[in-house]
Formats: sequence, C-alpha cells, structure tokens
Amino acid sequence: MKNKTWLILLAIMMVILLAYSGKVTNSSFSDGKSSTDNILRVQISSFLGSADNFVVLAGSGVTNTGSTTITGDIGSSPTYIVPGGSITLFGTNHMDDTVTQAAKTDLATAYTDAAGRTPFTTVTGDTLAGLNLPPGVYRGGALSLTGTLTLTGNATDVWIFQTADTLITADSSHIILGGTAKAANVYWVVGSSATLGANSFFEGNIMAYASITLYSGAQVEGRVLAETAAVTLNDNIITKPSP
Repeated sequence: MKNKTWLILLAIMMVILLAYSGKVTNSSFSDGKSSTDNILRVQISSFLGSADNFVVLAGSGVTNTGSTTITGDIGSSPTYIVPGGSITLFGTNHMDDTVTQAAKTDLATAYTDAAGRTPFTTVTGDTLAGLNLPPGVYRGGALSLTGTLTLTGNATDVWIFQTADTLITADSSHIILGGTAKAANVYWVVGSSATLGANSFFEGNIMAYASITLYSGAQVEGRVLAETAAVTLNDNIITKPSP
C-alpha cells in the first residue's frame, strides 16, 4: 500500500513539473526560454522587481527646474543631488538608501532581460512617426519620434523598444495607446541617453543606461529610470502607470 501511494504521488509531481517546465511567468511576460536569447528574469513581484515603485530613478543625481509633479517614488544611488525648483511628490524620496540600491540592482537585471528579447522587428531613425504598432519587440540604432506614434493592443500585450544608442522625442510629440493597451507594459531600453522634447507626451517605462532629460512641459505616464547617470527634470508631470 505504501509503495502504491508513493507511486501516485510521484506521478502527480511529474505532471506538475512537465506542465511548468521551461516557462517563466511574471506580471509583464509569460513565455518559454526559446522566445529570448537572455534567460535573466526578475521573478518576484513585477518585471522591474523592487524598482517597480519608482517613477524616477538615477545613478548620479536628480535635478529639477520649475514645478514638477511626481506620482510614485524617487531615488538616486550611489550619488544624489537635492532637486531644486518645486517638486510635488506623491510617493517617497529614497535618496541613496538601501531601497534605492536594491532597486538599481533590479533595474540592471530588467534592462539586460528586456534588451535581449527576441525575435524583433528592425526600425530606424524616425520611422516610428505616424505608425500604429501591434505588440512586439522593435530594435534600432538611434530612435527618434517627431509627431505621433500609436500602440494598439489589449491590457496584457507588451511592447519592447530596444535602441543601442539614443532615444529622442521632438517637441509636442505624442505616444497614443489604442484599445486597452497599458503604459505599464511598454518598455524603452536605451543604450545611452534619452531626451523627451518640450510639451511632449510619452507612454511607457524608459530604462536608459546613461542619462534621461525631460524638457519643459514634457509629461510621462510611466517611469524614467537611468542606470548610471542623472535624471534632469523641468516643469514635468510623471505618473506611475496602473498595472
């Protein structure tokens, strides 16, 4: 009888293992390892791990000019600068504390993961302008946006934009979400620095290796997360996207 019970339990365990073998699931992605050439994952909480609560995160300080409103946490490590101007913060200031340091570690992991996602569609220069893109992975050298980019999908769809160089949006440029697409599921992986033009409206999470600069009046539904350099703000509105 004991042997029979043991065999039944073993069979159940094998079924469970086969069902989940090779699959990774988190709040933003659910796929097999074959869908990417990089198997690094943040598997606890969201795709961004402990960086999820941050809307502004930097490696060498956060500076601000004018009146900026931030909904979510802000932090910088290993160096920080007390922002000037006026910041209305609906969140927590985590300048160079252990929370920020952990978030920087998880950001680096998420950056590497998202940068390695395949298969991808190649885009170049300002070819994003005027497009209505379905969910997927899009890769280019230096990317820029003049005008309007539309991303249309449902609430669980994911967009990843991988640029080996800069990301620059023009003044008054816009990203529009169509259908039930969510800014939380849009990722911009920037190989160097990102710059958002004055009075532009941006959707998604910027993960830049170097700096991020927002010019006067630029608004973001998403996050501005810089691994190694500064985040520069000027009369902006940055809002953490709904999950």
